Amino acid sequence: MTTNPPTEKVHLSIPATFGYEDMPAAVAQVWVTNMGASKEKADKAKLAVMEICLNAIEHGSGNNPANVVNIDLFEQDDTLVIEVSDTGKGFTPAIPKAFPPTQANRRGFGLFMVYKLVDALEFSSFDKGTLVRMKIKTETTA
Repeated sequence: MTTNPPTEKVHLSIPATFGYEDMPAAVAQVWVTNMGASKEKADKAKLAVMEICLNAIEHGSGNNPANVVNIDLFEQDDTLVIEVSDTGKGFTPAIPKAFPPTQANRRGFGLFMVYKLVDALEFSSFDKGTLVRMKIKTETTA
C-alpha cells in the first residue's frame, strides 16, 4: 500500500495549563467530521485528544503556563494524524491491558482509554519531551 504525503497541517501551541485542552480537541472533532466520520468517531477523537493533552499538561509540562504543549494535525490517506508533544522529562508508557488498571496508584486509565478510542497510538520519548501520535481512520458513514 502506498501512503500519500500529508495534506495541509494545522499547528497549535497551547499553554501547559488546564483548560486549554478543549481547543485542540474541538479541532480534531471538527476535522474528522469533515473527513466523513460518524459522530461517534468524531466524539472519540475529541476525547482522545483531550486526554493526551491533559497528560502533556500535567505530566509533561508540570501544569506550568510558561511551558507549551504543541499539537499538529494532518490527514494522511483516510486517516487523521494528531501529534501532541511536550518538553518534559519523557517516560516509558505502560498501557494497562485491562480495566481497572492494576497499578497500586490506579494511574494509567487515561492511556488505556485513549488506546481504546483511536485506531493507532504511538509514543516517542526523549530526554526533553514526549511525542504522542494518534491515528484515527475516518470509516465513512455513507
